[in-house]
Amino acid sequence: MRESFRGLRGRFLLLVIAIYVAVGIGSLLGFYRVAQSIIHTLGAGYATQYANQQRSKILAKVERELVLTQKLVNSPLLVAWAQDEHNPQLKAQAMQELESYRRIFADHSWFFVVTASHDYYTNNAQNEYGGHEFRFVEKEGDSTMRWYFETLKHVETFELHPDYDAQLDVTKLFINAIVRDAAGRKIAVAGTGLDLSSFIHSIVRTGDAGVENMLINDDGYVQGHSSAAVMQAIAHNHDDKTRLQVYTLVDDPAQRDELRAALARMKAGNIADLRTELTVDGQKRIAAISYMPELHWAAIVLVDPSQVIRLQMFRPILILLGAALLLTILLVSWLLERLVLTRLGRLTRLTHDIAAGQYDRTLEVDREDEIGQLTHSFNAMTRTVGDYMQNLEQKVADRTEALRSANDQLAESNRKVMDSIRYARLIQSSILSKAEDLNALLPEHAVLWLPRDIVGGDFHCLYRGEDGGFLLAVADCTGHGVPGAFMTMASKALLDHAVATHGMDRPAAVMGELHRGLRALLQSRYASDAESGLDLALVHVPADRSRLLFAGAKLPLWVLGSDGEVAVHRGDRQSVGYRRKGDDLAFTQHAIAATPGQRYVLFTDGILDQHGGEQGFAFGQTRLKAVVREQRQAPLADWAEVLAHVLANYRGPLPQRDDITFVAFRLD
Repeated sequence: MRESFRGLRGRFLLLVIAIYVAVGIGSLLGFYRVAQSIIHTLGAGYATQYANQQRSKILAKVERELVLTQKLVNSPLLVAWAQDEHNPQLKAQAMQELESYRRIFADHSWFFVVTASHDYYTNNAQNEYGGHEFRFVEKEGDSTMRWYFETLKHVETFELHPDYDAQLDVTKLFINAIVRDAAGRKIAVAGTGLDLSSFIHSIVRTGDAGVENMLINDDGYVQGHSSAAVMQAIAHNHDDKTRLQVYTLVDDPAQRDELRAALARMKAGNIADLRTELTVDGQKRIAAISYMPELHWAAIVLVDPSQVIRLQMFRPILILLGAALLLTILLVSWLLERLVLTRLGRLTRLTHDIAAGQYDRTLEVDREDEIGQLTHSFNAMTRTVGDYMQNLEQKVADRTEALRSANDQLAESNRKVMDSIRYARLIQSSILSKAEDLNALLPEHAVLWLPRDIVGGDFHCLYRGEDGGFLLAVADCTGHGVPGAFMTMASKALLDHAVATHGMDRPAAVMGELHRGLRALLQSRYASDAESGLDLALVHVPADRSRLLFAGAKLPLWVLGSDGEVAVHRGDRQSVGYRRKGDDLAFTQHAIAATPGQRYVLFTDGILDQHGGEQGFAFGQTRLKAVVREQRQAPLADWAEVLAHVLANYRGPLPQRDDITFVAFRLD
């Protein structure tokens, strides 16, 4: 017997029994925690449901009165009377209508205050003021009448104003609504009251053990409580300094702060329901809070889960679980030994033989169950492994050679594509402004051209006049990479034609001609359905350098003065060449006097749209203006390098979003 447990099978059986015993003990111990969690979850659900039920009861009572009050303040007769209070005929009709509302209001009462005279009219459930409804005039200095003036000042449509009378132990919810004339002016305050005293006393009472209910207002003062002693104390105390607040019932200061913050979020409308844990009278309670924005009240239910759902209720389950676990240990151990371990032992011995290279060994399939299927699969696997071992090396060599050949072909294709794109960059560079022309016409200048890819959709070019004047163009075409580059070539060819047609000294006319040419090109039957065009800035400078003529399509011209101020001349808010615009699209031409010391800046929106920095925001005009101002005393030849460095630092690890072109010059 002792020898049988020295092998793998015996040790495995002992290990399984030990695991089951350990799991059984752990399950018995963990049952109490699971039961406590279940109790806590059920208690939390009970508290939430109870709080929502309280809120529904109160709101159901209020909504009918609110609808009637809104109908009252929109009555044409009452609106007319409020504007002509002393008209006896209107007054009599108004009193009749208000009397009809008194009969259908739940409180059988109403009030009506005329704004022009501050006259207060009312009648109650006993019809005590029938026939002499006018009672007094509201006076602003009277603290008891402060509600009326506060309503006129702060309320736009209506408000629900709960008020508690400690002498009568009566809580009323007053509905204060604004009456407006046709021009929207406040001409009266009207409404009714709703006695909630008995209702509050009934809903906060509960016979369930471990459940405590209360109603509080926005300031945290308790309006209703399930304790009769607490309600009696509330009824005899109306002083805000000594009235009972819900925060005083919570033992933990941190929980008090969290409760105050949660009620503030509810008041602000961020959340309507909340469930948390509070320590009250030294015991942890589940607190469910349901907010009523119409009343500015919150219903709070405190639940002690251990009293609502007792642990003793789970005792039969605990006994059944222990018996089932013990029976499972015995039964599984016996079945494991009989059906699995013995047969697995044979498979284990066979694996050692296979590992030693004896691929001709197999086992007899004695049963068509999972172990039998495993044995059958193991036999098939043994034969397959033997076959694979014979030709695996050859297959690996063949596949390796095929992958190497495919990789070489892919590398060659990639090299050809990249060579073509690099050559395309040389072609695109040929349309850009020549260095010798820039140096001859603009001895002081800066040019930064950074395509997002090897080629791009931005370009700049310079047209040199025979008289010494010139036309400078900066363009941002639709697209990036190869499509954008093709667009720049087409746009440059059409721009050459437009300049030849209208001359360099009419940049607005050149831009219009380019627009018509692009539309004609892009509307051909070979063009796609996608919209294409470009943003463009044209600046003409005559031979005497006395002024600049500027026309822009979504691209601006910045003029930096010697004092560091940047004047922005905005281009038209329309692009060039888009098919949704007509052929007759006209552009504005700006004449700008040239002043010594000024520097002129043209750029595409790739600079402004570049994301970076700590927050990943766009570079934007503010940062670009700051760079220009900081460099106003530096030689223009250094500007391009400085701007490229600033953009690289701002971008950080983020990719370049768009093609970037920046041209700056001075005319001195």
